[in-house]
Amino acid sequence: MHISVALALCSLLAAHGIRKGSLAPSGAVAAFAVGLVTFVGARDANLLFAGVLIAFYLLGSKATKYKQERKRQLEEDFRVGGQRTATQVLANGFTGAAACALHYVLVPNPALACFGDLSSTASRNHTLLILLYVGHYACCCGDTFASEIGVLSASEPVLITTGKRVPRGTNGGLSPLGVAASIAGGCVVGLVATAGLPLAPTCASRLAPRAAMVALGGAGGFIGSMIDSLLGATLQKSVYNTVTAKIAADGRALRAGENPAQLRHISGIDVLDNHQVNFLSSLATGIVLALVGLVCYG
Repeated sequence: MHISVALALCSLLAAHGIRKGSLAPSGAVAAFAVGLVTFVGARDANLLFAGVLIAFYLLGSKATKYKQERKRQLEEDFRVGGQRTATQVLANGFTGAAACALHYVLVPNPALACFGDLSSTASRNHTLLILLYVGHYACCCGDTFASEIGVLSASEPVLITTGKRVPRGTNGGLSPLGVAASIAGGCVVGLVATAGLPLAPTCASRLAPRAAMVALGGAGGFIGSMIDSLLGATLQKSVYNTVTAKIAADGRALRAGENPAQLRHISGIDVLDNHQVNFLSSLATGIVLALVGLVCYG
């Protein structure tokens, strides 16, 4: 994608995010940077890389705004529209942008690279970086869907480590609706990636790897959700406010008028915050999908 087109598109998306309340000002700046690296670094693969990023941003924003009034009753740190900060944007976008930058350096001529073919260095790098990218965003989209839709489940979730019922919004809590939403989010990423996957003339017969992309996306959504939940249940502290009936925000101090007895520890230790969990789980999912590619296409 030409730099001028990339600049214009990034500006439009950042402005859209601020106008709709999806992004805070710092988040808009970070989103602009992530978008620019992604759109410019994509080159011949821009339909895939750009398409996945835009789909994740738009669908994630829609999911965040779905039944906001209900979420206001459940979430202590609820913000209308999401208003994602730079930290949140980078936690969900840095790995994807890095994959695009590596693709720009390691795949100098994408037109000669075949997805699913590991016989040449260019094709191998092309395949593994696309899978890393798709796995990363499948996890991010799946986690967003699971968090924003799963929290509305009619039944309370169960903690992934113990199977016990926990309050909605507990880190590491799983519900059938949330798990289904995470798989759906990953499948959407896989579908967009399939539609945008560049196909060189020499690769016209290699359709099987393309057909598997939706399934790989769904797998990424599921795997990412499990990794995120496991990290959240063990290395992220969840505290329940018995007065407000909400999960307390990450690492917050006791507020004026609050009694320490009203804050009940549910699970986990205070090692990671939500942004760090998101970053690590999406990075791990991207690596897992790249390794799966080595096995499937090797």
